[in-house]
Amino acid sequence: MSERSSRRFCLGSIRFFLLTAGLLLVPLPARLQAQARVTSTPPELFARGALPSSVRRHVDRLGERVRSPGRERVILTGELTDASGARFAARVIHQLPVLVRVQGFRPGGIELAFDGSRPGSTGALTTADEDVMESLAADSVEGFLETLRLGGALRLLGRRFRPDPRRFPGYTGPSFDIYELSVAVRARRNRPARTKRYYFDWRTGLLHGARYTDFSQTPVLRVETRFSGWMDVDRSAYPGRIERYENGRLVFSFVATAISAGPRGSPSDFRLP
Repeated sequence: MSERSSRRFCLGSIRFFLLTAGLLLVPLPARLQAQARVTSTPPELFARGALPSSVRRHVDRLGERVRSPGRERVILTGELTDASGARFAARVIHQLPVLVRVQGFRPGGIELAFDGSRPGSTGALTTADEDVMESLAADSVEGFLETLRLGGALRLLGRRFRPDPRRFPGYTGPSFDIYELSVAVRARRNRPARTKRYYFDWRTGLLHGARYTDFSQTPVLRVETRFSGWMDVDRSAYPGRIERYENGRLVFSFVATAISAGPRGSPSDFRLP
């Protein structure tokens, strides 16, 4: 091959390469772009590196439901016991990070929901309804982690706390890692600012409960939401019992008899008037 022919061949090869590259750089059709977004794996919701190192073991303890897609929405079916002792069939639907919808917590088939921004109801929303939403959304471990993810101010009060032995001699229960967290409660219409204490079982790393004072009520309420009966389902941890106490009096107790998890659904499912 002559030098001139060689140059023509090289130039032709370069033109062909550039043309091919140009074709490859043409944007994908919208339909294919949408498919690519759907099939891609989303990042971890509560990425360990984005949270304080002191809480990473609590994230890990929740298991696969916060690490990989496909378990973002969980349905807890069970029984609600109200303050009078009456029992009703109830269901709690929770979608990460803090979307909640409940059925059976109000008589007459009224449903309650929290869409991550505001509470809602299929009936007239009451203060008692907001109490339920605050316990299930803001007081939960998901609510704790979401507040941190959004920049909430956290203080570790200490590890392995136990009740005062002078007041509780012979105590054999768990010891706790206690965190203090300042929050603006989005699950209530007026978004009150609160300082809450979250108690995590030191041995298991799971949330035992949240305690705080509600100064907006008369008389002032000392509130505690307890999470117990934790179960491992499909390599993920879920509370089997959720209880709310006000000034030491039980307001409601929800006990799950069945737990199932699946992919994320539409956020509109959690928006009620």
